[in-house]
Formats: sequence, C-alpha cells, structure tokens
Amino acid sequence: MSKYSDIAQILKAEIERGSFGKAGKLPTEHELVIRFGVSRQTVRQAIGYLKHEGYIHQIQGSGTYVSSSDATKSPSGSKTIATICTYISNYIFPDIIRGIELELSGEGFTINLMQTENRVDKERAILEKIIGNGDVDGIIVEGTKTTLPNPNISLYRKIKEMGIPIVFLHGTYPELSDEVVVGMDDFQGGKALVKYLYKEGHKAIGGIFKSDDRQGLARYAGFSEGLLESGIGLNDASVRWYTTEDYIKRHKLIDGKDEVFDNLCGSTAVVCYNDEIAVWISRICKASSVPTPEIVSFDSSQFVMMLDRPFVSIGHRKELLGKTAARKILNMIAGKKEDSILMDWDTSVLS
Repeated sequence: MSKYSDIAQILKAEIERGSFGKAGKLPTEHELVIRFGVSRQTVRQAIGYLKHEGYIHQIQGSGTYVSSSDATKSPSGSKTIATICTYISNYIFPDIIRGIELELSGEGFTINLMQTENRVDKERAILEKIIGNGDVDGIIVEGTKTTLPNPNISLYRKIKEMGIPIVFLHGTYPELSDEVVVGMDDFQGGKALVKYLYKEGHKAIGGIFKSDDRQGLARYAGFSEGLLESGIGLNDASVRWYTTEDYIKRHKLIDGKDEVFDNLCGSTAVVCYNDEIAVWISRICKASSVPTPEIVSFDSSQFVMMLDRPFVSIGHRKELLGKTAARKILNMIAGKKEDSILMDWDTSVLS
C-alpha cells in the first residue's frame, strides 16, 4: 500500500466503527508507518486529509484524536473548563476570571473555578480529581510555587495524555516549559520601573520580590537589567526576598522590619513585587518613623489609592489576559496549535 488516500479511507472506516475506543486517540505517526509499511510523509498526507475533512484533530504534545470522540467533550456534555487559581479573591483574579467567563460563555462553555492557595497538596488533590472524573474539556491554571520542585508534574503530563489541553497563567514549571503560557512580560515591567526611577533622579534603588514564583524572578531580572543599563550597578544589600508563607503571615514582614530595612538600607526608591507589598512597605516606614522611599509597583490596583501619598504602579492587562487564555484553550480544544504570549505592562503612568 502506498497511496495516502487508501490509508485515509481505512482509518476513516475505523473511526466510524469506533475502533479507537472512548479516548478516540489514533496511533502515532511511527506506529502507522510500521502498520502500513509506508513513509512518514504518506502517513502525514493521510492524517492531513482526515483533519481537513473534520474526522480528527491534533493536540500539541498529546496526539491525534477523533473529532467526534469523548476526547473533544466532557462525558457530561457540559462543555466545562477547569479554572485553577492560587487565590480566587486576590485583587488581580476577579478581573482575570471575568475575562475568562466572557470569552467562554460566548462559546457555550462554563468554568469550574477552584483555588490551590498556592499549596502543592491542594493542587494535587484538584488534579487527581480531574484525572479521576475526566469531566472537563480543558484547564486554565496558575501554577503553584513555580520556581520550586513540584511533585505534581506527572499529573499534568497524565492530563495531557488524556487529551485535555492546558493553558498556564503567568508562568509554567521548568519541566513543562513547552506548555502554552499567557502572562505578563515581567522582565519588561521590572526594567521599565527602574528606568523611570533613574529618570526621576534616583541612584539608590532597592527592590522586594517574591522568590517562589517565576513572576518574582522575572521582575527581579528586569530590575537588575534596568540597574545595569542605567549605570547604577547591582547591590544585593538593597534587595529583599519573601515567600508565599511570608505573604500569608503578613506580620512577619512587619515584625521583621529590621531585616527589611537592613536590606533596603540607603535606598531612596523601592521597586515592589506588587501593590499589596507596596502598601506594607509604606506602612512599615510610617510605623517606624523612617522616611518613606519613592515606591513603584506592579498591577495598578485599588491599593494604589489606599495611602495618603499614592504610589506609581504599572497596569496589569487582567481582563484581556483572561480573555486571551480562554480563547487559546478553545482553539486548542478545536485542535488548533497555540503559542505562548507575554503581554506588555501598561506603562503609561511612567510617561
């Protein structure tokens, strides 16, 4: 056998008979090459024909599936997207979730909203439930402590093997670097904030960043690059790191004010990881009768106006980010290939 059309007709008949089971997953190209004794190019032509005719679709990193199979819809037929956030009530996420809902509802999909509290044990429980039930069409997820080794990587891989596409918000894990990510260009943001402070006349610029997610690392990387390009140089003594546990137990940052100010000693301006941290820094300064440095931050949230002296904060594309993630997951469910995207921060406030 050598004609791709003959192979396509055989596979078409098998699809119509339900030969590929509930999962609807076709053999790999290599397996089809061996089965039919033809070249890989011939197999690809047959697959291309079936895809064009709407019999199959392909999911990047997972395989080729029958378009009418359970691989393209949840068993309940509910058209559900699992949306997993670290903190649902976090000041960023309500707008992101709204964007997701607006995009999905237009296509008849609903979201099943869950939160991990940035804990790997809760993330694991959610992923195991998804694997056990198999009742979602896709997953939009913010990873948990993405800079640390994660014991749940195998579960994400299992989900992909089930034919369920995944889109990560903000960043993914190093082990899953090929997965689709919709996030902000945190490097660009960190660099822009430093450049702004330098133009404002600051040369002693400190920073406080979150160490257990990739956003914090990228913002610090941009911060560092901004210092170097401005000719200021690097000074580890002007940088403070914190973790999720510090974030949860806020009193640590306040009770540990000596450590904070030791690390930010001499800084006339500080780049903060987000607006909430910016508010904490300002309040620590006020409570300690320490002159408040000029503060700049990320997210442009309601926290900016909570202080007597509002601080500068660049804008997160929250709703657009949610809509973009939702559109990508819908396209992936339809068998389209999607790539990652990092959006520029709204830096108009720096002009």
